[in-house]
Amino acid sequence: MNLKRTLISSLPPWAKGLLAVPYDIYQTRRADRKFARKSLPENKPSEDAPDHIVCVVVDALRTDYVTEETTPYLASLNGSNAITPGSWTFPAVSSLLTGDYPHEHGAMRQTDEPDDSDGISLPPRMDDDRVTLTETLAGAGYETYGGFGHDTPFVALSGRFHTHALYHQVSASAQDVLNDYLDWVRNRDRTFAFLHLADPHIPVDPPDEYWDAHDVDRSIEDIESWRYNTTIDCDEECQRYREHRRRLYRASIDYVDDQLAQFSDHLDDTLDDPLLLITSDHGEALWEHTEIDVEHFDGTGCVDHGGAPYEELARVPLLTNADWDLEDRRSLIDLAPTIFDIVGVEGPETTGRSILKGAPGDYTPIVEGSLNGYEKKAVYDDGHKLIVSKGDGVEMAFTLPDEVEIELGGKQRWQTMREALPRWPDGETAGTDVSGVVEDRLDTLGYR
Repeated sequence: MNLKRTLISSLPPWAKGLLAVPYDIYQTRRADRKFARKSLPENKPSEDAPDHIVCVVVDALRTDYVTEETTPYLASLNGSNAITPGSWTFPAVSSLLTGDYPHEHGAMRQTDEPDDSDGISLPPRMDDDRVTLTETLAGAGYETYGGFGHDTPFVALSGRFHTHALYHQVSASAQDVLNDYLDWVRNRDRTFAFLHLADPHIPVDPPDEYWDAHDVDRSIEDIESWRYNTTIDCDEECQRYREHRRRLYRASIDYVDDQLAQFSDHLDDTLDDPLLLITSDHGEALWEHTEIDVEHFDGTGCVDHGGAPYEELARVPLLTNADWDLEDRRSLIDLAPTIFDIVGVEGPETTGRSILKGAPGDYTPIVEGSLNGYEKKAVYDDGHKLIVSKGDGVEMAFTLPDEVEIELGGKQRWQTMREALPRWPDGETAGTDVSGVVEDRLDTLGYR
């Protein structure tokens, strides 16, 4: 830890609060300058390329919570679901912009040993000279904008946009992030935006009317965060907590859906035929696998994200206002090459494959980059899934879509799936340092 970070960390909370505004202005301006100094690949978009592309990432949004009842706007879009390449924000958003898996771009933990440090530990960022979606589009004449509802995606992607927007509280509301983008985009000719909404992420606190609409008892202790994480014999008080915590999660998504519906109307009024993409960086575990997770993984993935990639965590919505065929199984690494295709530019070579070209027969999506405990990876093959953790000594096989555990047996399928898993991290502990101001906000977000 350097001297500046040590000094900031030693300050009382009120002093860090005063520092937050000027420090975040400094961070975003430094990130803007960093991007301005980049050498961009020269590209020319096709004549029918969209002038404006907006990619909205709703943090911790599960596919099965996108319903006509709770999220009528999201449910009205052309959509399906996709598999996240990373089980938490940092590796997942890095994959979204590169079209590559975490072990390829490197923004994941470089050791398989669980982190037992007292402070915040973030993995290394991608190499600064790596060409991603934003550099490619900027080279084709697009002005790029990153709006970040909390610090984690900003730390991962800082310096990747012409303009960065970061907020001074622990997490900004969807309304703030979306409205600030609308103010920015007016009178601009050609743009790409990445808008990361934090609302379903802890601490979960939608506006009062959404607490009331979903009948959430806000007097329950720690309802905005987590309790009873690994409780197997859940008594009445525990069951009440879990029920109201799920209601609060649903309330936050209800709020985001309303904000996105208004945003879509304003977007259409402001821009001519924009391309809108809405997805998530990962899902959220809400006690679906408590017994199996406590038995195999010490309970690191019973709630929240970053743990074992069960379907509730690995499966995310993939929605758009475009007329795409989304029936094939997909990974979020497919978004970057798809946008290259739509714009008509030559991007860097990616592991992901354009959605416009259909999914090839050998497609085996993977999930990796655990935050909690030992590294846990998953690989998919048609209606089957394999979860492996070398550190925990675990191999689990499932049938989909209901994720029913089955015996591995001696079938060739499982050996083929094992061989599709990428290498395990085996390097030294490496990470990204952040200031005491950012560290405090990450701590409130659960990154400790």
